[in-house]
Amino acid sequence: MGLLRDLIHAGGTGGLNWHVHAHYARKRWQPTVQLVDQFLAQVTPKSDHLLLIGGSAGWMMPPSWLARFKRIDAYDIDPLAPWLFDWRHGRSLRAMGIEVHHHRLDALVALPEILNERPQACIWFDNVLGQHRYRVRDEARVERELGQLKTTLQGRNWGSLHDVLSGPTDGRLLPAGLNVWSHHVSAKQGMVPAFSQKLLASVGAKEVWQDHLTGHVFAPDTHTTWMPWAFKPSYWHWLQAGWVSA
Repeated sequence: MGLLRDLIHAGGTGGLNWHVHAHYARKRWQPTVQLVDQFLAQVTPKSDHLLLIGGSAGWMMPPSWLARFKRIDAYDIDPLAPWLFDWRHGRSLRAMGIEVHHHRLDALVALPEILNERPQACIWFDNVLGQHRYRVRDEARVERELGQLKTTLQGRNWGSLHDVLSGPTDGRLLPAGLNVWSHHVSAKQGMVPAFSQKLLASVGAKEVWQDHLTGHVFAPDTHTTWMPWAFKPSYWHWLQAGWVSA
């Protein structure tokens, strides 16, 4: 039963349910993937070795980002992730001579050991930190552990894309001009309540939105980009992306 549960839900953060939804939502998600691509195009990783944390099948992963590395070590608890990641990205990466090594592992728990084993690699948390609250269920512990990451990663080159807010909307569609939707502010500015209200109003937010407890992942002076994600037609997320250079 445990294996079946993992295949379907993967701890509540992935599994077959997630992959089926992601497959059919690809067109709706594409504007957000383009914004992620624009953000990552401005990043200059200082290593050709990437530790990809929570990349799943790479549904939100721009191929141009993966192509910048010679070796990728991908960590995920989802048993379907390696096969589906290879199906989506494997052929093109192999054609470029890029090695991909998959590890079924809770990388947030094992992060200190992983960093010690791969001291030169840079790290990218791919839309995974915002799911931590659904696995741990203890809000104080979630905020403490996510806030500790920047200390654990001190001296490393790393970045993250993660949920900050999510909830129901009035179903309005993305406009043609994608750049009007992305906001470039420091992590501290992003925590100002007036900014959050601006984000919610811009997507027609309704009712109560979920706080994913990721507000202290980055140091206050970190430059970040915020972007909307039409996860479902009438249920959206606001994502935050940032990169820290040692």
